[in-house]
Amino acid sequence: MMGFAEYDFVRGATSYQRLLGDENFSSNPCIGEISVAPFYAVKIIPGDIATYHGLVTDERTRVLDAERKPIPGLFAVGNDAASIFGGSYPDAGATLGPAMTFGYICGKSFAGNHTAD
Repeated sequence: MMGFAEYDFVRGATSYQRLLGDENFSSNPCIGEISVAPFYAVKIIPGDIATYHGLVTDERTRVLDAERKPIPGLFAVGNDAASIFGGSYPDAGATLGPAMTFGYICGKSFAGNHTAD
């Protein structure tokens, strides 16, 4: 590839990375030339798990529409639901407790028992 050193961007610097590359491509199986159109771009916004907004739910884990009314038969828990931490991620495993708790509530709601006590 013109203009790129063998391990630019640190791609292919380890044997593990090279294992996932194309062994038939030059000296670095992890970097190849992009030369055939059409070209597409995707905006990527990195973030920690559970810091982004998921589906908005009510206290019974029902997914709410734009008017904040429950969508019949649609429930969400875990990383698919909006984080109870409001965009922060306090520590490792922080999504497990809410996922289990709201999973329990969801199961009760789905089964028709809306008390979830």
